[in-house]
Amino acid sequence: MAYCGKIWHQTLQKQIIAFAAYILIILGLAFFEKDPAVWLNASDAIIGVGLGAVLFTLILKSRMNINLALALLLIFEVGYCFFRNWMYAPTLAAVSQQMAPMYETYLKRIPALRPDKEAIAWIQLFMLNYQAAIIGSLQIAGTFLGLLLFNMASAFKLPIRLIKFPYATVYVLIAALGLTLYPVTRMWGINLLVCMSMIYLIQGVAILSYAWGDFFQKAKLLRTFLIMAIILNYPILVLIALTGVLDVWFDFRKLTLVEEKHESDIN
Repeated sequence: MAYCGKIWHQTLQKQIIAFAAYILIILGLAFFEKDPAVWLNASDAIIGVGLGAVLFTLILKSRMNINLALALLLIFEVGYCFFRNWMYAPTLAAVSQQMAPMYETYLKRIPALRPDKEAIAWIQLFMLNYQAAIIGSLQIAGTFLGLLLFNMASAFKLPIRLIKFPYATVYVLIAALGLTLYPVTRMWGINLLVCMSMIYLIQGVAILSYAWGDFFQKAKLLRTFLIMAIILNYPILVLIALTGVLDVWFDFRKLTLVEEKHESDIN
């Protein structure tokens, strides 16, 4: 995402050449390794990062709508994480087995937990079942941080407080809730629901920035304490994500009215 800001003014041909060189470098590094986990990382780099950045740039250039481009990119990342789980299921299972000693080490550091085989097996099963939610959330968080850097590097800037995802993303959230109702698809529904919660958490953060941005822009110490309090309190994160979802219908920032006013203004 940060790199998108640097290639913004380049031609499509140059962007494709840069992406092709990127793919060749990643494949060249992975070619001499026999470990399947290396190829899993290569896939993450080429598809999850490289192709995602290219799609974001192409959508943004063609539609000139950074909210739409960001929403489609995040949905793409979530879709890739589910494809990753299906395509690399044997590799993920093998990696989980290799991680068993590390899980045991961390369990020993927590006196309230017992580092027995059942506990380690539960952690392995949890990591495998909810791999899409874990990786998807990290991809979404990384994309959002990249957007902050993109804003600094690109002429196409968007204040974070104006981020609002298209209404159609709600249908993905509804589909996630529907999948959680059936035992057969519940695991996939929870994975998708966690990823969508991260997306609406970003929109909730944008609402907070819109409401308190001017005040906390001056009081930087209070802003730091607020950020730390939000990160360390799970209920607050849930509340902010819920605010992001409700913003779809209630438009707390009245951005729709502002857009209509700008469109009717001849200046």
